[in-house]
Amino acid sequence: MISVNQLEIHPWLPRTDIVEWCQKRGIVVEAYSPLVRGEKMEEKVLQPLTKKYGKTAAQVLLRWSLQKGLVPLPKSVTPSRIEENADIFDFELTPEEMKTLEIDEYSPVCWDPTIAKLEQ
Repeated sequence: MISVNQLEIHPWLPRTDIVEWCQKRGIVVEAYSPLVRGEKMEEKVLQPLTKKYGKTAAQVLLRWSLQKGLVPLPKSVTPSRIEENADIFDFELTPEEMKTLEIDEYSPVCWDPTIAKLEQ
């Protein structure tokens, strides 16, 4: 029985088909690299949301993950960032804002076993 599926998931790699398949079967989806390794923090799509809510781009991305029903796994060793990552329960993105973060892109920032070749 599958209980948990851990995948790289963020707005630039939503894997909607896999997430829906898992959620229909009661499988918890853990999203690793939900902060896109910091590579998308200046993206235009995030800026209005950071201003509206007074939150960082990282906090908006983590909130997106939670509202998608995912368990985000952000990585940080910096105490202030760890605290910042936890400060996401005092706002909620609207359905329209969630829709703006539906980015039609397939941009993994980590090794993707579905497209990468194994080294021989």
